[in-house]
Amino acid sequence: MFVSSFDRMYSPAEWRILELAHRRACTMLDRDPQFHPLAERVACAIIFFFERGERDFGRLASMAVRREQSLLKTNSGSTAIIQPSSVRLGCDPPRYLH
Repeated sequence: MFVSSFDRMYSPAEWRILELAHRRACTMLDRDPQFHPLAERVACAIIFFFERGERDFGRLASMAVRREQSLLKTNSGSTAIIQPSSVRLGCDPPRYLH
């Protein structure tokens, strides 16, 4: 069985917080948490804020949604397609948190 470095970094309780935050953020953005092309970017934002000390899944979700909306608003005037890797936060999360 393959075990990523992320599996060793977080406890089961921490993974649960990350998963709940990701699901809530994707729901707030009306995105499928597993299949939407930008779901990974949302997961990365959640991990980014989690690593800076936030542990409340509701606040993590809200912070990630605000960040995503800001990115979408910033890029709305451009003709470029927003790619999941277009803005990196310095982390490489697993494909999805679920």
